[in-house]
Amino acid sequence: MKRLEIDYSLGSMDALVSMARYSFVNRTLNDKNLRVLDYGCGSGYGTRILKEKFTQVVSHDVYPDGYAPEGIEVEQDITKLAEGSFDVITCFEVIEHMDEAAQHELMNTMRRLLKPDGTLFISTVRKMDPPPTQNRRDYHIRELSYAELYQFCADRFRNVYTFGQIDQIISTFYPENHYHFVFICTGTR
Repeated sequence: MKRLEIDYSLGSMDALVSMARYSFVNRTLNDKNLRVLDYGCGSGYGTRILKEKFTQVVSHDVYPDGYAPEGIEVEQDITKLAEGSFDVITCFEVIEHMDEAAQHELMNTMRRLLKPDGTLFISTVRKMDPPPTQNRRDYHIRELSYAELYQFCADRFRNVYTFGQIDQIISTFYPENHYHFVFICTGTR
């Protein structure tokens, strides 16, 4: 029997929390033939999780430093992705790294890339003032509250289902108790 050895460092816990969002997508959707876009794929760990379930997964991210994840093909030019071509888009922990104008542009891009009956899974860390970590102070340009993220989604989608996340648990409990928000959006406007 193979043993699973885990280093319980904060970095490992962050990875488990992030991977839980991708596992949530895999558990929520049943059709393995859906065309999925992992928007803001980073190192590609989420793409790998999505590929365990779905046969058509496309990755997108921009790497100004020349980074390229090993074993994952990443489309860096968003204009090469056809409008209305995706059944599902994941956009996890991306929106807080943008200013407000770019956040609006991101949401409009998500809406354009989705098929009319497509589904967007979007998440962000809950806005805290002041930001509790140096990483958030350095790299989160504009964090969003529950109400702000909801409005971004409701302006572009008819149906917005709201969840929150604490560690690996994604549930529908009171928003202010959650560390991350995970929204499912359908029915593009």
